[in-house]
Amino acid sequence: MSESPNLIRRFHAGEPQAFAELVSEHKDDVYTLCLRMLGPDSAESATEAIFLQAHQDMHRLDAETNLHMWVLQRTVHYTLANKCESNEESLAEHSALTQRILNELDPTFRVAVILRDVLRLSEEEVAAILALAIGTARSRIHRGRLTLGRNFSPHLDRT
Repeated sequence: MSESPNLIRRFHAGEPQAFAELVSEHKDDVYTLCLRMLGPDSAESATEAIFLQAHQDMHRLDAETNLHMWVLQRTVHYTLANKCESNEESLAEHSALTQRILNELDPTFRVAVILRDVLRLSEEEVAAILALAIGTARSRIHRGRLTLGRNFSPHLDRT
């Protein structure tokens, strides 16, 4: 994001509004990733925990750090470390099947698919966030999509 250096400098200078702007800019992506990885019962508290930890660690950032990538990397690490099953009963009926099938994916493939197809990040951004070579990121996205297709196709006959 083009505002990252200025926002980081303002935070380092002690401007309280700088962190509020960071949260405002990134909360939707963080919440969406938490929702899809952890489920609706944990997404809000996970989002809060991620931003609380980000606030505590932001003083360490270099002004040139890409905040979007930094926040999403933190979110990926948090969600993978705090995996839990989502509560399908609390999901809206139209997304319950999708979430259940997503939950069946191995978390390494699930996070790659969510970053690429839900958050609409480029393959290069997915690779950077997951600290992978571009080919490995592409492979995880592809394998995740294939598995989703295989897991979803039996359900199409029932509708």
